[in-house]
Amino acid sequence: MLVALAATLFASACGGAGTGGTGSSGEDRPFSKLEKEARGTTVNISMYGGDEAINAYVDDYVKPQLEKKYDITLERTPLSDTADAVNKLLDEKTAGKERGTIDLVWINGENFATGANAGLWFGSWAEELPNAKYVDWNDQSISRDFGYPVEGREAPWGRVQFVMIYDAAKVDDPPKNTEELLAWAGEHPGRFAYPAPPDFTGNAFVEQMLYGVTGETKPFQNPFDQMTFDAASSKTYDYLNELEPDLWREGETYPESSTKLDELYQNGEVWLDMSYNPQLAQRQINKGLFPESTRTYVFENGTLNNTHYVAIPSNAPNKAGAQVVANFLESPEAQIAKQDPGGWGDLTALDIEKLPKDAKEKLAEPQGAATLPTAVLQNNRLPEARSKWLLELEDGWQENVLKN
Repeated sequence: MLVALAATLFASACGGAGTGGTGSSGEDRPFSKLEKEARGTTVNISMYGGDEAINAYVDDYVKPQLEKKYDITLERTPLSDTADAVNKLLDEKTAGKERGTIDLVWINGENFATGANAGLWFGSWAEELPNAKYVDWNDQSISRDFGYPVEGREAPWGRVQFVMIYDAAKVDDPPKNTEELLAWAGEHPGRFAYPAPPDFTGNAFVEQMLYGVTGETKPFQNPFDQMTFDAASSKTYDYLNELEPDLWREGETYPESSTKLDELYQNGEVWLDMSYNPQLAQRQINKGLFPESTRTYVFENGTLNNTHYVAIPSNAPNKAGAQVVANFLESPEAQIAKQDPGGWGDLTALDIEKLPKDAKEKLAEPQGAATLPTAVLQNNRLPEARSKWLLELEDGWQENVLKN
């Protein structure tokens, strides 16, 4: 962090007079007492471990800062799937284990909803954190997680938005809607692919096509309706099956992950890529992995966006420490470091207009020729469908596209 900025932001990262938190037994407590209780303790965070840049951000930046500021030791437990942590918590609850092993979970969407329905989450606490004052809790993309009410049970950590990636040296006019994509793939057979669901980015692409072929988003914000789903999904699967013969390897196989798709783009096997991180392209350019001519864009009807969070299990052994860690993750200084395209490149969960001047300037615009202006992203945000729609869409893709 820049020295001048660090001095300005230290107070907001540490909390202040009059701010509060929630004790282990649910009572309201001054945040300073939670900080005192957390000193010298260990906080275990369970989180997806498949991205080196994210792991480096936590290990090389967050851990040392927590040690320095709060004398907290952060232990990162890597997961291949966040559902593994939720299943562990479900097992612990079934066994009546009142003191678990997980203090904090990186989570959103279906996994949060599953845990909420099972009463796995501690709360409400997130809106009481000192740095919660920088969050716009009236924004439904914050207060509702894939349509499910957050109700203070998880603290927003960052935001993502679906973007398309292309090599401007090979693609003059990238396809900006479903019809153009189908035509482009037909004109450039083998140069397009998308990851196979249940990969997160693959799921997002299929959902994006659902929105594109139906021209609607609102029905999918409502509780699941089978008749509406059958009609909408049938159009989507028909479209994807029409696209399939012109995909990489003629659609006989799909990239198993977004990382594999990135490799295909990096090697020039495909000319279009996609990501839920709007700064991925610039990050890969900076590393020398993507061509300098790489650029990003959004579909003309908008692209999916969502917020990711951290939640505290109801049987977390160190709830005080977990809240202190969550508060630091929300601090302007930690959010600035997280948005650096040379590292993770994740967009901030904070409301820019609520920030101190120095932080506002640092977070106002992502840097790099391959990144889109913040206004372009904000003006083209589409809400995620509720989890039930997505689960049914994923299962249907397996049966109606992959096996077709």
